[in-house]
Amino acid sequence: MTTRSYLSCFSLCLVTLVGCGPVATDVVQIGSTKAAFLGPPSEFRALAPRLEKLFGKPVVFRAQPDGAALGQQLALGEIEFAFLSAKEFCEIDDASQLDLLATAVNPNGRSSRRAFIITRKDSSIARVADLSGKRFAYGYRGDLLTDHATQATLKNEGLEATKLATEILPPPLAYDGRLYAGKEAAAKVAIPVLRGDVFPIAAGVIDEIAFANLPATGGNLITGPAQDDFRILAKTMVVPEMVVAIGPQTEDSLAAIMTEFLLEQVKNEPVICEQMGVSGFTTADEEQYSLARLLLN
Repeated sequence: MTTRSYLSCFSLCLVTLVGCGPVATDVVQIGSTKAAFLGPPSEFRALAPRLEKLFGKPVVFRAQPDGAALGQQLALGEIEFAFLSAKEFCEIDDASQLDLLATAVNPNGRSSRRAFIITRKDSSIARVADLSGKRFAYGYRGDLLTDHATQATLKNEGLEATKLATEILPPPLAYDGRLYAGKEAAAKVAIPVLRGDVFPIAAGVIDEIAFANLPATGGNLITGPAQDDFRILAKTMVVPEMVVAIGPQTEDSLAAIMTEFLLEQVKNEPVICEQMGVSGFTTADEEQYSLARLLLN
């Protein structure tokens, strides 16, 4: 192979991986923020060959840094479809040119989820307002549910987030004076001193699906906390699940195939559902995403 051939091959691979360059008419291009060095991202490995069979042409997944970039590519016709989290969809400044084909159904059988603000069952904290001056464990920084919706819920319950104790830990443990504990937030609340926190964490947030997956009783240091280790102080607003969107230049025939597959067939494809973390798809409710967008403003 000549040097020029090697360069051409490398350029083709780079376009596939990074998601740049003109759209190819002989492939179906799908955007997401998930990246993989070779082939589709792990979340879509079973989905890709299934779609190729349905479309009768190759499927290429193009990774983009955020929802704004995906929205732009959809609007320009550079990709046919995009799989976006609720937050990524809300990052699109103008989604008026886009259509929503379907929303994911989570393992709880719903197209949205909420989070619980929790404290220890034996805590003296009776309501959210009692958390003033106390330490609080958020989930993931920037997450629509365990960060943005949580801050909004604290405010709605009478407590500005700025009234919580200011964290002095460095990133990635804390940003802007807030503690981000990810999936460990509940454990930090349940057994803070034993987890190495000198000053106890009075409350925190947990995704309702993660809470449902906790054992009902029998929490301990080895296996982690149980549901009965906590009291729920408040529930956040619901945040919609992942959405599949198309742009104005997506062919109607392709959109019809994708819509029928998502709404009628995915629920019967266990490997696809497991990799994507869904139990199926349902018709998208655009109003839910409009409400979720307010959390980022």
